[in-house]
Amino acid sequence: MADEQCLELVGEDSDDNCDQTEGRRTSESNVYLPGRQLDENEELVCDESAYIMYHQAQTGAPCLSFDVLQDELGESRQDFPMTCYIVCGTQAERTHVNNVIVMKMSNLKKTSKDSGSEDDDDESDDGTEDNKPDLEVAMMKHMGGVNRIRTATYGNKYLAASWSERGKVFIWDLTRPLHAVNDPSVMSTYTRKQESPAPVFSFKGHQVEGFALDWSPTVPGQLLTGDCNKNIHLWRPEEGGSWQIDQRPFSGHSASVEDIQWSPNEKTVFASCSVDKSIRIWDIRASPSKACMLTTQEAHTRDVNVISWNKKRTIYCVGRR
Repeated sequence: MADEQCLELVGEDSDDNCDQTEGRRTSESNVYLPGRQLDENEELVCDESAYIMYHQAQTGAPCLSFDVLQDELGESRQDFPMTCYIVCGTQAERTHVNNVIVMKMSNLKKTSKDSGSEDDDDESDDGTEDNKPDLEVAMMKHMGGVNRIRTATYGNKYLAASWSERGKVFIWDLTRPLHAVNDPSVMSTYTRKQESPAPVFSFKGHQVEGFALDWSPTVPGQLLTGDCNKNIHLWRPEEGGSWQIDQRPFSGHSASVEDIQWSPNEKTVFASCSVDKSIRIWDIRASPSKACMLTTQEAHTRDVNVISWNKKRTIYCVGRR
């Protein structure tokens, strides 16, 4: 592992975690409602009892962005213990020690305690190794801090796209690090040789950093990226593991493009939001300069930073800081 990248999965039974939580609960607790101002002596505290399962993973450096890999372990699974795969990117103080991190979290057991449940009694012996959550990690060195990272499947591979604070967008093949987190013998080799697969593709045409990034859910390998200089570029996959990127940006926003999301069912339509307070709907069948079809100019009184499209109905949700 690189410097400043010590990771640890912390179970709900961590002594430090419990002590901190109990300390905060010595005073009267109330449910926070958005819009209410906190008093000087008040603080927001997570109520872990609200979750059926709650575990923590800590990284040595902050992570601004993560994505959950769509695994093949089954949809809507309910049985414990759980397993999940996560990809995240770091924002270390020193730019040369940043990483893309591939994580496998396994043996994630139910943490809520249902009174009278025999299953809970069976899992209450926290002293055994079998009851502790497991974390396997494989890292790939990343040039600059990771502003945003998103994953997708393309063919028989898992890919990740990352926005660097240095103004470049990288594409990563996650095959090798996924093998490492799934196979102890591969992980041993990966760690001993300090493996760090390089990105399979990069693009520096934005010239400035950005945050907006989204893979198409209907056209495999198709990608959109938006930068802080109000430009949006379309990536189309080509044979041989490359991408054709239209050098003509989609133009319409007057300030930084903060987020992008493809329509979940219209393969040529996407939405974007911006520091200019607007939300725009685009159709890539038109030329980039004429592709903006709908605009809400004053969607918020401040910057619009995130956008999410409802996957079942033609509505979307936006938010700001």
